Amino acid sequence: MSRFLLLLRSNWISAAGALLTTLSFMLMVTTYVYLSLYGSSHNAYVGLFAFVVLPGLFVVGLVVIPIGLLVYRHQLKSRMAELTGRPIRLLRVLAILTVVNIAVAGTAGYEAMHYMDSQQFCGTLCHEVMSPTYQAYVDSPHARVACVDCHIGPGASWFVKSKLSGLRQVTAVIFDSFSRPVPTPVHDLRPARETCEQCHWPERFSGDRLVVRKHFEDDDAVTPSTNVLVLKTGGMRPDGQATGIHWHVHRGDSVEYVTTDDRRQHIPWVRLSRADGTVQVFTSGGLDQDAPPPQGERRTMDCVDCHNQPSHGFRSLDSAIDQAIAAGFVSRELPAVRKVGKDLLQQEWTRDGVRDGMRKKLEEHYGAMEGLSDAARATIPAAAEALADAWLRNVYPDMRITWGTYPSFQNHDGCMRCHDGEHVNKDGDEISMECENCHAILAMQEEEPDILEQLGMTSK
Repeated sequence: MSRFLLLLRSNWISAAGALLTTLSFMLMVTTYVYLSLYGSSHNAYVGLFAFVVLPGLFVVGLVVIPIGLLVYRHQLKSRMAELTGRPIRLLRVLAILTVVNIAVAGTAGYEAMHYMDSQQFCGTLCHEVMSPTYQAYVDSPHARVACVDCHIGPGASWFVKSKLSGLRQVTAVIFDSFSRPVPTPVHDLRPARETCEQCHWPERFSGDRLVVRKHFEDDDAVTPSTNVLVLKTGGMRPDGQATGIHWHVHRGDSVEYVTTDDRRQHIPWVRLSRADGTVQVFTSGGLDQDAPPPQGERRTMDCVDCHNQPSHGFRSLDSAIDQAIAAGFVSRELPAVRKVGKDLLQQEWTRDGVRDGMRKKLEEHYGAMEGLSDAARATIPAAAEALADAWLRNVYPDMRITWGTYPSFQNHDGCMRCHDGEHVNKDGDEISMECENCHAILAMQEEEPDILEQLGMTSK
């Protein structure tokens, strides 16, 4: 081994590579021991250093060693001549070191891939860019689903594609050239049939779902009302017939469309292909149904065409404040608190100052109000906290995200892209606007719907 080390010192490049490999190996061992004792969840940069940077330096050092021997090969001959008195068993030493290096590099590479697939790496490392979508993710029904399960899915090909795409994204972060806000939808996302449908099966008959939503008025009494409807989720019945909303993605039928904007909000061309072989083309804006499809992005409808924010949803202004009031965080004892809260939520705040700012504004507004009870005044701090939470959850000035930046298509805004009464086929038939196709309204803007009492429920 001493002769092998002497060989490595035959030139400064190989010596530097050997030193880099040795130091990085020692740091890897030390860092892994630290992480095994204390964990890495408290700091994403510790994981980055341990699982990406150090293994990278280890491999770089290994590559540099033979480069130095090649560059200074004329010195290598003279150095070997100095060792002819006692032959060196280089093959044995090289074999042992090769096995050790492969084991170290393989283990480090596995840990690096595992770390780069973690939620910590995806959501917190590039905190400025990913903070809005990561906070939405941890507040979503998919919070326990790994990011890679949806964004990459199974198989090696999409794993490689995602890592190549990730290199471009890292470059954009390093040079501060990323878009603000991050544009949606993701146009090169893997098809939903290969990701979403690993867990969700739209062809499974799921029947109907009862939806109860509370709303409030902007008047002084913050008058409540309740909407109750049956959402016809549907799927495939036992007899093979597709029903409800999910028929759009039934494998027996195909719904294709062309969108002419990056956000998929304008759809002038739709083609429906039935399992029996019939095809209908619906267009809007005077487009000829027999003409080729217009220029734009052409897609076959799948889950994300309606569920466009399944794990990264941002609430609308009205929805956010209605939820806060319905949950009791914002008290209706404060006159016109919905209107006041909406005004505050639309003002400019900083993420560090929004809580104190909300509280001061509410105290100023209600502090001088005559006739306000002490009990109502006592609810001001809780209301301020709830409004600040809603703002922090949905507004990110540094990323230029505000109310409505990321609209949801899982509502009328999404349906009306096609079901607007303007898309017609060559026979003059329209894409239906009939509301009952998707839901049955049981109560609309009723304060105490009778249907909830009949079902043993309450709107309070």
